[in-house]
Amino acid sequence: MTFALALAAIRRHSFSATLTAVLAVVTASLLGVSVAFALAAWTVTALLSLELWYVAEPLALQRFGNCRPPTAAEQLRVEMAIGRSPLQVLIADRPDFSAARGLRCLAIGRDLLDILEDRPLGGYLAQTIQPAHAANLAGFILVWIGNLPVLAALWATRLVGLLGRLLALAVGTSLIVPLVVCREGFLRWVGLAFTGLLVSLLGIVLVSYGYTPAGLGVMLAWLLVPLIGAVLGSESRRAEWSADRAVVEAGLGPQLLEAIDFLALAEMRRPTLGLLSLLCLPGETMVERTRRIRRQLVLLPAVD
Repeated sequence: MTFALALAAIRRHSFSATLTAVLAVVTASLLGVSVAFALAAWTVTALLSLELWYVAEPLALQRFGNCRPPTAAEQLRVEMAIGRSPLQVLIADRPDFSAARGLRCLAIGRDLLDILEDRPLGGYLAQTIQPAHAANLAGFILVWIGNLPVLAALWATRLVGLLGRLLALAVGTSLIVPLVVCREGFLRWVGLAFTGLLVSLLGIVLVSYGYTPAGLGVMLAWLLVPLIGAVLGSESRRAEWSADRAVVEAGLGPQLLEAIDFLALAEMRRPTLGLLSLLCLPGETMVERTRRIRRQLVLLPAVD
């Protein structure tokens, strides 16, 4: 199962996985390590991480994600909406969460069951349980594990950024006027200037002393991590489109549209903090999804 999930993740995130493999090859070459060993280490670590995530997901969501098992009435309503599912249903006791699928669990916001009627609830949950979401999450895990050295370099850069901000504060305190006139703007831009200078110096020193991978990582992490994140975000939105299209083709498009219309009016947003935020991967806004699903519903009869 884990191997099949990894293959689905690679198909869903082919570009970001290729980019990660290229970075792994370059890093291994700079370190003088066998490329085959580096790729094998990435593969084994990713597979073990997926298996560990699959095993620990229900316990982790209940202990750290404000989730609980459903009551008999909640379980019955979910089964009436989507039928019996191999996914373990959990109820999230937080107001800023609708529903999301993990590798093993289906987490549903308590408020979602309260505000949606059976018809739109069925359409929304049918989209949430689509396999594309599991492959999407597995792809994120796989790609970021392959880029752990780049992430470590970014964290080092952020530590240097704290030092740069302290230097900006020291300069502003000595000059007095900048902190009085525009404190936040001065600390931000001057701090960024100091950070860029310190990061460049650190990278050059590391390269000159023979630590070329670390030096290049420190100097390029600020560019590589946002680039990888942007690619993953684009692929995640395509996964969401695929799940929406599957539901529309299954004849549940009107129900899904009704649910998303209501959630757009309710301004329900994706959580940004907590363990549940890891399941809420990048996607379109509710308004954008509504417009796209309407277009799909109009074009579907013409395709048929």
